[in-house]
This record gives sequence, C-alpha cells and structure tokens, in this order.
Amino acid sequence: METNLKFEDIPALLQLQQAQLTRIEMMLARPAEPQKPQQFGVAGFHDYLKSLGLEMSPSKQQKMSAKGEIPSHKFNGHLVFIKDEIDEWIQSQTSTNVKANGKSDATLLLAKNANKKLNKGGKSA
Repeated sequence: METNLKFEDIPALLQLQQAQLTRIEMMLARPAEPQKPQQFGVAGFHDYLKSLGLEMSPSKQQKMSAKGEIPSHKFNGHLVFIKDEIDEWIQSQTSTNVKANGKSDATLLLAKNANKKLNKGGKSA
C-alpha cells in the first residue's frame, strides 16, 4: 500500500496520533467498573454447597431462607443467593457456633438432614 505523504501533512498526522493516544490513556486511566457479585439460584446454590462437601436439599434451602436462617434475596419472585454472603454464613456457622462436642450448627443440621433422608428410605443411621 503506497501513500503519497507530503512533508506538510506530517503535523496534522502527528496531531491525529496524539489525539488517539490521549483517548487510549484516558481509557486506561478510567477506574474499572466494580464486578457484579457471583450469585446463584436454588439449583446453583445446591451445586455450590455440594462442591464444598455440604449437602442440603433445595426445599431445605428455601425453608431456611424463608426463616432468615440463610442469607438470600428475592429477585423477580426468584430466590437468589450471593456467593460472598453464603461464604460468610458458612464461615460463621462453622467457626463461632461450635458446640461442646466440637460440632457446629451447620454440621449438626446437615447430619440431621442426612439421617432424615436415610430414615425415609427405610435405612437406619
């Protein structure tokens, strides 16, 4: 590609380049937009707990959310869990509420749920 560049065109081209560089610098200097917190629906929350080795049925999640026992939000009629809030809740359940036998409320709750499921299936715990 051949261009016929004249000496007298150079100042205008340099000015154009400077304007483009200034726009790029402004874009780079602009603070990044805050990231949207990761959130889950009931199924995603169930999968997240499962990935942490915790089991809780979706119906139990909904019941505990309705009672305010789990941090949750309603958005357009759907139950939404925010990961950071859930992580804080899990941490608070496992570190501050340790019983005399060394088990936390969350661990005891999950164990009770597991026993109920086993008993419903005709098996003994």
